Amino acid sequence: MAASSTSARNINSADTGRRLSLAALAMLALPARGRAAEPEAADAPDARLAQLARELPAWLAELDVPGASLVLLREARVCWAAHLGLRERGGAEPVRADTVFEAASMSKPVLAYLAMQLVQAGRLALDRPVLDYADERFEPAQPAQARITARMLLSHSSGLPNWRAGDAEHGPLQLGFEPGARFAYSGEGYYYLQRVLERITGLPLQALAERQLFQPLGMSHSGFVLTPALDALRARGHDEAGRPLPASDYRRANAGYTLYTTAADYARFIAALLEPRPGAAHALGAEWRSAMLAPQLEAGDRQPLPRPARARGDRVFWSLGWAVERGAQGLIAYHSGTNSTGFRCFSQFAPARGSGLVLMSNGLAGNKLWQRLLALLGDL
Repeated sequence: MAASSTSARNINSADTGRRLSLAALAMLALPARGRAAEPEAADAPDARLAQLARELPAWLAELDVPGASLVLLREARVCWAAHLGLRERGGAEPVRADTVFEAASMSKPVLAYLAMQLVQAGRLALDRPVLDYADERFEPAQPAQARITARMLLSHSSGLPNWRAGDAEHGPLQLGFEPGARFAYSGEGYYYLQRVLERITGLPLQALAERQLFQPLGMSHSGFVLTPALDALRARGHDEAGRPLPASDYRRANAGYTLYTTAADYARFIAALLEPRPGAAHALGAEWRSAMLAPQLEAGDRQPLPRPARARGDRVFWSLGWAVERGAQGLIAYHSGTNSTGFRCFSQFAPARGSGLVLMSNGLAGNKLWQRLLALLGDL
């Protein structure tokens, strides 16, 4: 039986260079998982990628992650990619470039981008109460709701919980603190902002994203709701021991966690933030990209990620859609994702360096995979 969208909510609180042949990697087999899908041709900026090519298949086997898709960016372009393992443990279908995963909480930066497009167009003001755009009152009634702005929702400082208890659509929604007072991660806040955007544009999230982002960027294997085309390509999620979990069936879009996508599609989204196409109608101008990534407040409950020294920050902040850290190599924006249906994913990018990465995995031990990945690569 397919898992409901409520039970499968995310549980996140959370180049140029020498040519490297990856033929040897394509020949490696993952024990009990079948042969790795053949990686794409790629450039290797340094020895770290050669090490990654050697170790990545073994990491998947050791961590009981049945399959993963990884794309690295340098100079805002794909420089390295590998698609390994199986869509479902015990099955025959390998992970390929078009394999669809659940992006989980990495859905949120997509909504943030759509919101910033409306800000750029003058249709949404970051510091105006969102009640001015959509008169949706919380139950029980709370006067503080009138002080919630889009900036607060995007930076997780609205006072809303991660998710309300009970009915996901109509259950009580209680603010936990004065809006704007501090950071507290909130999927509910992004779902609220989704409804605001839908009211402003007159479009459901799926149609808005398709028009404003997926089609312009060529993200042909992405959607906030499950379609037959996505279903035919998607991976199955697994628990931390590599056992298959019930599949999701997201028929109602939720900006907090329902995005289905591929690593390649999400990398197109990252590339658009690193180097937007001049004159593209969907592109954010430099002013608005800078505003999106500017730290808004410290995320005091988060620790810097385990990157090598020069790529490691000393504190974690939240911007308008992304966690951000600043180290010796400059600012790195990132977001992870976990859905209880058995998916872990991670993405990051460094605007000044033009680098980035996207990792999708179909196992709940995938967080250990991306932690090892960051410890090795830091920021290319």
